[in-house]
Amino acid sequence: MMIIGKKNGQIVRENVSNNSQKIKGFPTHTIIGGEFAIVKDSENIAFKTLLGSCVAIIFYDSVLKLKAMNHFLLPKTTSAIYDMKYGLYSVEAMLNEMYKLGCKKENITAKISGGANIVGLDITSYSIGQRNVEFAIDFCNAEGFKIVSNHTLGAKSRVILVTNNFETYIKTLDSENNKVVDVVSSEVKLQKEISTPKVREESSIELF
Repeated sequence: MMIIGKKNGQIVRENVSNNSQKIKGFPTHTIIGGEFAIVKDSENIAFKTLLGSCVAIIFYDSVLKLKAMNHFLLPKTTSAIYDMKYGLYSVEAMLNEMYKLGCKKENITAKISGGANIVGLDITSYSIGQRNVEFAIDFCNAEGFKIVSNHTLGAKSRVILVTNNFETYIKTLDSENNKVVDVVSSEVKLQKEISTPKVREESSIELF
């Protein structure tokens, strides 16, 4: 059984047999923008997502052998809006579901990916991607989750695949490809919802 946080705010349980696509031998669930998913390794399900300026926070409970991934478009909002596209609401909702399953904070580590400044799109010098990355790192640090690796920023979109034992694969994509630009361009339009604070550079560590 897999737990999915939907774009409309609903949290549902889905039978893993509904996943027909296989990657690296795993039936694979694709997480779209504004959603999250949680599953135990014993279900042998992989998670995949495509990230442009969006960011994914990936958690793993090493005791329960349970993985969780979200895909958010914006860091947070000052309005009382409960929407999975915002990182703060998404990650808190995802963690709440993990805790209900018996996860403990001291057993959870994190990986972070995404936040690209996509070439060819009209993005300001301090992009939404940088804000998303900064939020993800600050949240994990504030809550005490160890970030074991990250693959963030840059100028190319990424496909992320997470399998059992927190094994993580990344494929960077050419942002000049029209299909990729179409996917990520909708993220850029959301920049008008936020202001532009001072940039803070973050190092990038390859995820494997």
